[in-house]
Amino acid sequence: MAGRIMQVLFPLLTVLLAVKSAPIQTPRKTYNMDKLVRVHPMSLEQVVALEKLQNHPSMKLDFWKVPHINTSVDIHVPIHMYNDVTKHLSRVGLHPSLLVNDLQSVIDQEQASMEIPDYVINSFGVMSISGLKPRNSDIVGKYARHSEIDSWLINIADQYPTLAKVESIGSSHEGRDMKLIRIGKNNEARTKPIIWIEAGIHAREWVAPATAVYTIHKLLTEYGINPVVTQLMDEFDWLILPSANPDGYEYSHTMDRLWRKTRSRQSGRCTGVDPNRNFDISFGGAGTSTNPCSDIYPGTSAFSESETRNIRDALLSERARIKLFLSFHAYSQLILTPYGYTSIKPSDNQELMRVAEAGIASLKTIHGEMYTAGTPPDLLYAASGGSYDWAKSVAGIQYAYTYEMRPAEASFGQSGFILSESEIIPNAEEVWASLVTIATEIQY
Repeated sequence: MAGRIMQVLFPLLTVLLAVKSAPIQTPRKTYNMDKLVRVHPMSLEQVVALEKLQNHPSMKLDFWKVPHINTSVDIHVPIHMYNDVTKHLSRVGLHPSLLVNDLQSVIDQEQASMEIPDYVINSFGVMSISGLKPRNSDIVGKYARHSEIDSWLINIADQYPTLAKVESIGSSHEGRDMKLIRIGKNNEARTKPIIWIEAGIHAREWVAPATAVYTIHKLLTEYGINPVVTQLMDEFDWLILPSANPDGYEYSHTMDRLWRKTRSRQSGRCTGVDPNRNFDISFGGAGTSTNPCSDIYPGTSAFSESETRNIRDALLSERARIKLFLSFHAYSQLILTPYGYTSIKPSDNQELMRVAEAGIASLKTIHGEMYTAGTPPDLLYAASGGSYDWAKSVAGIQYAYTYEMRPAEASFGQSGFILSESEIIPNAEEVWASLVTIATEIQY
């Protein structure tokens, strides 16, 4: 009898133990009926009120644009807070416009766009849109995962062994490789000036890594064919890091589309540091929060994050040759000049602005998009601990800029960070045009 009971119980116990030991699957974060609203503060009192809201420990509002006087501020408001937030804003004379009524629906539309028109590159290097077809290993014009970017870098470097070499600059907090591709004619000689591009340091800004991928493809496939590309490859070495925050980027694909930070564990229940507040330049100053749950939390100390230390070390090892540092971000359609953390301008501000405005003029000729050049305090808000300020002030790189790419702003029914895949190629084409001009301007 006991034997028969065990025959019945043993399979059941096995199942129960398996269930108990199985990892708990965290559900993907959704934003059903969350709102994106816009306010336009016109007084210092209104800016202060917004800053208090932004830093309120229990509200945890996601400010997509930091409060600045006479500048539109976009705020992601969870549905359960919407009434309270709008009442609070009204009390200080701010009447929010509703840009997106259901943020999740915009995310769903973006996901749907990733399954349809696929950009194909023919044997002549010309891009065109094919019909419906499954995603493949060609990631140009797509929002690729970190592992896809890694594999693609290795494959394209293998195709152009005399022009490209992939190197690791270290691992992320969760152990993902941070691959840098070194591009240039005779780049092994290590004598030419360098153009450095870092993309994706903010995880949710997917168009930034996608634009870096396009740039890599453009340089390698058109060398010896396109005289402009050929000249830029002959004159410069290009060091491009397309995935500067691998853990956060992957998390934004799998768990939370709007994740911005790294994935290192912080105090309490909060995770992550804003890596673009983690560089050792006015650390913990303007544009940061002491709240570990905040999206602009700079960390416990400068370079607390594996990712920023890797970037720092790679830059310092090449600092003598880097002439141009670029950090790719979204959104607002800006080319930001130093400094981000103070209203004081560098001594060569006039030259930095001249080059940026020349790049913007070229960019506009491609699709008619309008960009603006200037410092963050002048155009947006002061923000300390940024990579491009550190590159300029500490690493001593003469030309340092941050791109804020498409769109110019969130519009009614559309979210700023959530951009259709169909926008990648047009965005990258106009950014490329500006890069050509900027690189040409700094040669002499």
